[in-house]
Amino acid sequence: MAADPDLAALSRWALVPRLLHDVIDPDAAVDLLGAMRPSPLVRRVIGAPRTAPDETLTLVDAAHVTAGHPQVVPVLAPAKMGDLMREVRRLVALDVPAVAVDLGALADVAPFGPHAWHPRTREDLAELAAAAGRPVWLLGVASADDATVAAEAGLDAIVVDGAVGRHMGGLATADVLPEVVDAVAGMLRVLAGGTVAGGLDVLRLIALGADAVIVGGERPTAAIEEELRYAMRLTGCATLADVGYDALFEPLFAEP
Repeated sequence: MAADPDLAALSRWALVPRLLHDVIDPDAAVDLLGAMRPSPLVRRVIGAPRTAPDETLTLVDAAHVTAGHPQVVPVLAPAKMGDLMREVRRLVALDVPAVAVDLGALADVAPFGPHAWHPRTREDLAELAAAAGRPVWLLGVASADDATVAAEAGLDAIVVDGAVGRHMGGLATADVLPEVVDAVAGMLRVLAGGTVAGGLDVLRLIALGADAVIVGGERPTAAIEEELRYAMRLTGCATLADVGYDALFEPLFAEP
């Protein structure tokens, strides 16, 4: 089985231990959607949620969202603009805290998959944002150019995910993330998608510029958060604001 490109890219970034400091109980809290969250982890649930939402912000497929919840952000798949607008109006009536649009399925159109080609323009995104009247997130951004379009359309956040380029050898999330952050820093929030093994990878992505990190899978959120706090202690970071490039080391040249 081929190695996961996201995990392979993250493994190139070693965390630098810094032990001579007074960081005892690091604070991993982050402000997302106007509320302080205990950590920068955002859960992505595929299909119907099996448990009730907890205090972790969670991305859920819009079809499974039938009532508003302050921790649940519905995710819309690519579709015709008229269909998207109808679904946005339905979700607004439920008073959801935000709406997310996922472009990821566009990687799996012919000849690599069954999905229909429904790209979005700057004008489409601006229209969706106006109809939502609340923050709109865009999932599946894999270039600085797309990030800039999302910022110009007035979106609140993007989720960088290199998986959208997988059929044409695109960059992994960690490889494209710094360029995206440089392009739109201060214009919108930048979250990191893709695959993470645990809290150490979360710290790596925060150090590369992400404001928060999307996690999936079955591992408990608490376990990943504890690994994140461990990594913050070992790198001398009292808060997420202290996490930067100096927490990372990447060799300039690969060994022969």
